[in-house]
Amino acid sequence: MINAFVRIRSWLIACTALVLYELARWGLSFWIYPTFHSVFPLAREIGTASEVFACFALLAIVMNYSRGALVLRVSHCLTPLLVVASLGMMCVAISMGSVTLLVIGAVAYGLAAPWFYIAASAMLIALSPEKALLAVGTAAVLRCLISVATEFVLADAVTGYLVQGIICLACLGVSWNAARSIPSMLDNEAPGAAPLFVNPRSYIPAGHPLFTSVVLLGAVRGIALTYGSIASVPVQMPLNIFPLVLIIGLSLLALRRSRALDTLYLGVIVLVLAGLTLFCPTLLSAPRSPFVQQIPNVLFSSGADCLVALALLVSSAIGRRNPADFFRIAALYEGSICLGILGGATVGHGLNLLLPQHLEAVAWGFSLAAVAFACYNFLLLRSFSFDDVVSRVRPVDAPRIVPPSESFDERCRAIAEAFALTPREAEILQFYARGRSTAVVQEELVLSYNTVKTHVRNLYRKTDVHSQQELIDLVDGWPCRGE
Repeated sequence: MINAFVRIRSWLIACTALVLYELARWGLSFWIYPTFHSVFPLAREIGTASEVFACFALLAIVMNYSRGALVLRVSHCLTPLLVVASLGMMCVAISMGSVTLLVIGAVAYGLAAPWFYIAASAMLIALSPEKALLAVGTAAVLRCLISVATEFVLADAVTGYLVQGIICLACLGVSWNAARSIPSMLDNEAPGAAPLFVNPRSYIPAGHPLFTSVVLLGAVRGIALTYGSIASVPVQMPLNIFPLVLIIGLSLLALRRSRALDTLYLGVIVLVLAGLTLFCPTLLSAPRSPFVQQIPNVLFSSGADCLVALALLVSSAIGRRNPADFFRIAALYEGSICLGILGGATVGHGLNLLLPQHLEAVAWGFSLAAVAFACYNFLLLRSFSFDDVVSRVRPVDAPRIVPPSESFDERCRAIAEAFALTPREAEILQFYARGRSTAVVQEELVLSYNTVKTHVRNLYRKTDVHSQQELIDLVDGWPCRGE
C-alpha cells in the first residue's frame, strides 16, 4: 500500500512539473513576447539566441572542465534569481520603453530557460516509460485547459509577467530535487577513465540524425510562432485545440504499441508535411479566408507540441539507461530545438514582409520545402528509429548506497592494509564504498575537487578497480577476520 502511494505520488509530482513547464513555455509566447512589439520586437530572437548559448556553454563546460558538476550546481541555484530579475527588468522596460533594459532582461531569461526543460525531463527518469508517456499526455491536457482559462483573466501586461514569474518559480521548486541530482550523476564517474557520457556504447553522438531532425522541426515551430502573427502575437483560433486532441490520440496509440517514440515521431513529420503541402493552396486561394489560411500554422503548432513531448520522452529514456549522459542529451536537445526556433522565426518574419507582394515566390518556396522535408524523412531516414536509438544505449548501473556497519569498517581497514593505502586514501575509500559522491567527500574532508580526484585515481589504481560500483563490490566481497 505504501509503495503504491509512493509511486502515485512520484507520478503526480512529475505531472505537476510538466504542466508548469508547458505553461511556462506557452506563457512566454502568449503573455511575454507580444509585449516586446511596442518596444523592440527582435528582443525575442535575442532571448532565444541566449538560450542556445546557455545550452551549449553548459554542455561544453561539463564535457571539458573538471569542475563541470560544480558549475551546474551554481547555475541551477542562480536560475530562480535570474528568472525574477529578468521578468522584473522586462516588465519595467515595457513600461518605460527602454530597449536596453528589455534586451538585458531577455538575455537573462534565456540564460535561465534551459533548466526548465532539463528539470522537467529529469522528473521523468524515475518513472517507467509507460507512466512517463501518460504524464506527458496528461500535462498537455491540463496545460491546454489552464491556458484557455487564463486567456480571459490576464487583462494587462503586468499581470502576465506576475503570473509567468509564479509559474516559473513553481516549476523550478517542484523539480528542484530532480535537477539538483543531475550534477551528482556526473560526480559518480570513475576518474582517470573515459567518462560514461563519452563511452561509445553509452551515448548518442552530437552528429546523430536525431539532432538534425530536432533542428528542422524546431524551425517549423519557429515559423508557426511568427508567420501570420498580428503584432507578434501567435494567431489563436478554434482549430488550436487540434494539437491537444492529437497528443492525446498519439499517447493512447503509443501506449498500445511497443514503439511509442517512433509513433510520436511519425505523427510529427506527417503533421509538418501536411502543413507544408497545404500552405501553397491556402495562400493562393481566393477569397483569402483568415480561418483557412491558418490551417497550415495549426498543423505546424501540432507538430511542434508533439516534438516537445517526444524530446521529453527521449531525454528521460536515455537518462534511465545512462544517468551520466542525461544532461548532455537534454542540453543538446534543448539547444537544438532553440537553434531551430531561432532560424524558423527569422524565416517567419521574412515571410510576413514578403507575402503582400510575393505570394507566388513564397508558395513555391514552401512547395520546395515540402519536397525536401519528405525526401529527408522518408528517404534518408527511412530506416531511422528513435526507439532503436534509445535501446542501443548501453545501460549503466548507478552505484548503490551502502550503510556503515562494524563489519563494513573492518573490511575497509583490511583493504587499506592489503593495498598499502595512505591514511587519506583510506578515508576516501570509506566514503566511496558507501556510494557517496565526490561533492560529499569535498565537503566532509574540506578538500579541493582536483585533490579528491587525484586520491581517488590512486585508490582505483592500487585496488585495480575502474568504477565506484567495482569498489563497492570489492568491499562487499572482502572477508572479515574470522569468516
